[in-house]
Amino acid sequence: MGLHVEPLGRQHRALLKDFQNQHASLTEYLQRYALRHSEKDLLARTYVAIDEGPEGSRLAGYFSLTTVSVERSAAGKVPTLERLPRFPIPGVLLAQFAVDQRVQGQGLGRFLFDEALGRTLQLAQSGPVAFRLFVTDALDAQAARFYERFGLMRLADEYPCRMVLDLLPLLTRQSG
Repeated sequence: MGLHVEPLGRQHRALLKDFQNQHASLTEYLQRYALRHSEKDLLARTYVAIDEGPEGSRLAGYFSLTTVSVERSAAGKVPTLERLPRFPIPGVLLAQFAVDQRVQGQGLGRFLFDEALGRTLQLAQSGPVAFRLFVTDALDAQAARFYERFGLMRLADEYPCRMVLDLLPLLTRQSG
């Protein structure tokens, strides 16, 4: 698998049609809204994982990042956030995240998550704005368990379930 991640662009339009995921909303977002949200509406930036295989290029997975704030009262379950002031906590939202069902179970989800988190940490270290959280919304229990392996904590018990990761310990570890 010759895999690389790049920002979604018009050159990927032909690849979007073939993407398949068990959650119809994730497939629909990629095929109908992701490009518009990236280029015209400026609501989220989507990154695609392109697999350059013997049969040609295929879109193997994607993720979208945007901004978010989490009410301080909602983050009460996260011990490292307890001492923060009582106003919304800024973060980056992993708004969409999906792997083509034909390549699930091969480690691509972990790879894409690491890519999304890595880009977020890079922005947190040297970007023009400050933020504290990496946030996502798990669609179901399986997705929540996946995110928990990376240290994200649930803020609720119903689905979709908001989950957060405090970036400060990761940033402190990288700069130390």
